Amino acid sequence: MAFVAFKLTGDYAHFSHPATIYSSLTYPIPPKTAMMGFLGALIGEDAYYNLDAIKYSVKVNKSIVKKSFVFNGIKNALSSNMHLKEGCQDSSEKKQFYRELICAPSYTVFLDLSALDDEYQEKIIGCLKEHKTAYTPYLGINFCIADFEWIGIDDVKKVEGERCEVSTFTLKDDFEFDTTNYGAKLTTAHMACSVEQGRIFKDFKEFIVEINGGQSIRSLNRGNVYKINEDVVYFV
Repeated sequence: MAFVAFKLTGDYAHFSHPATIYSSLTYPIPPKTAMMGFLGALIGEDAYYNLDAIKYSVKVNKSIVKKSFVFNGIKNALSSNMHLKEGCQDSSEKKQFYRELICAPSYTVFLDLSALDDEYQEKIIGCLKEHKTAYTPYLGINFCIADFEWIGIDDVKKVEGERCEVSTFTLKDDFEFDTTNYGAKLTTAHMACSVEQGRIFKDFKEFIVEINGGQSIRSLNRGNVYKINEDVVYFV
């Protein structure tokens, strides 16, 4: 197994549903497809869908705080509704777009790169360690600039047992409600886990995410759970 871990932060993040560019809501965590794009930016891989073989997991480090803002748009701003003689635009075609942002997000991202070619693995690990990128990395959209910090892995151990407490997300089908964990705040996220050329998103799965930060959740273990340093990580 070729495991890596890094801290992913920024001023803001927005991970919109891939079905529409006008979605106002954001996923609480980066989907796998967003992480593929992030890795593509790191190593200069335009065909980021070639990184589909990675397995990933995300831990929320701090409580998810959201804020919405609005920006103004104009349909066909540079063509049909430009009234050059009058020196104005047709205000009837103006539209306001609402966007939900995550404020000061902080995640720990875990990756299993073992299914990638050695060349990809070396490039990704090298860029993460050296804090280098080929392109500007984003947290979902282009004005949400991402920063990252390599986390050294001192110990990896496969978790045995049918059930366990995980530090990361889990799939809804494997989630088990625990009445003793009063501090946890849970949400669901229906996210793509694969993408093809042409931005065709597929393999959608239902995730359970703890959004308060630092709280574990109970999950079934299907042989995809590892203890990495002090975190118990569920990989998808």
